[in-house]
Amino acid sequence: MVESVPEPLPRRDEASVLRHQLEVARLKHTAEVAALRRQLLEARKAATLGELLGTTTHEFNNALTTILNYARLGLRHHDQPTRDKALERILSAGTRAAKITASILGMARGGSARLEPVNLELLVEDVLVLLEREMTKYRVQVEREFAPVPKVSANPGQLQQVLLNLLVNARQAMPQGGRLILRLAHDALLGSVDLMVRDTGCGMTPEVMRRIFEPHFSTKAGPDETGKGGSGLGLTACREIVEAHRGRIRVESAPGKGTAITIRLPALRPVAPAVQPGV
Repeated sequence: MVESVPEPLPRRDEASVLRHQLEVARLKHTAEVAALRRQLLEARKAATLGELLGTTTHEFNNALTTILNYARLGLRHHDQPTRDKALERILSAGTRAAKITASILGMARGGSARLEPVNLELLVEDVLVLLEREMTKYRVQVEREFAPVPKVSANPGQLQQVLLNLLVNARQAMPQGGRLILRLAHDALLGSVDLMVRDTGCGMTPEVMRRIFEPHFSTKAGPDETGKGGSGLGLTACREIVEAHRGRIRVESAPGKGTAITIRLPALRPVAPAVQPGV
């Protein structure tokens, strides 16, 4: 019995099979890269939270100490004015502790990439709560220039990570103290919101500016005394997060004149109220 030999596929069919295989491999590679990027962002977020541990623990302990001391004061003194003062201080310290907790939980919450309307002014204030003691310690004066701006569609935890990196970098650029200017502006024509972080620190040379977004590039020898910085991953992660939000990040700097970093994000358009039939 003579076995039949299958005829070779026509060249057109061979090309189709090859194209299909290449497309499957490309989609698999794209999915793997996306998964690795998500894992990297989570690892960077965990590292940022780890760097904050010492600062936030101290801040929280200060709030608890205030609460305990004024509670004892209120118990020792029975006159109403002293007790009122103690209760006011306890309320103030408790409110601050709650803000610290809320800020940390906002950064730490799940790895979801879900976007939601975000009020940038409130987000900036939440991050500043975490760094208030640090800014005071290093004699950095924080100035706010907040114009009314619309909300943006963003992942609040990721934006907090970006802002935290920028604020720590700005503080580290001013070892002898200085001014930190935070500005919010709305460009109605472009439909965008700008968040600018400007310091009056040492600034950067053109050579350094050309490399600041390179992974692992850093001008620091390692983490500072607060345990922050030095990995060279901060600004790389910042740009990736901003671009994932369909935004842009711009850097302006000169030696001895400080640095300004501006994040531009698309503004959310106000939703027109629904018109009732017959109205």
